[in-house]
Amino acid sequence: MRANQHLTIERVGIKYGLLTCAGLIGYFLLMKAFNLEHNLELRAFNLIILGSGVLAAVKYFKHHAFHSMTYLRGLGAGMLTSIIAVISFSLLVFIYLSFIQPQFMEVIRNNEPFGLYLNPYNVTAIIVFEGLASGFLLSFAMMQYYKTSHFTNPVDK
Repeated sequence: MRANQHLTIERVGIKYGLLTCAGLIGYFLLMKAFNLEHNLELRAFNLIILGSGVLAAVKYFKHHAFHSMTYLRGLGAGMLTSIIAVISFSLLVFIYLSFIQPQFMEVIRNNEPFGLYLNPYNVTAIIVFEGLASGFLLSFAMMQYYKTSHFTNPVDK
């Protein structure tokens, strides 16, 4: 079996990052359809969506890269997936809070402990930092399982 010559970390990251972003947007719209967007605790499910996207990217990369996948390349594919998904989703949230439904920003301000200091800019920044930290940790954790050892066991020789 040959490794796919056109397979790069960037292609995998972009593809699965956009698919993961679509999942996050779909979940957000579903919450809005059921009038649950004000329930901020439900955003914990975003971690499951992000983890699923990172897992799919790493599995796809490992399956199609064959022996050319190293630990760092797999980690990079997972992290790039997280970066693209989280930044794309946070831009949607910024547009939503700033232009589509700015009154929702008032709901957040009134219900959060530090709500007085919140605006669409720092809410977006919080989503980016929280999402990237989660995505990077998920990528690291998944690569512990999907890594391939470069050491040979002396018993196998």
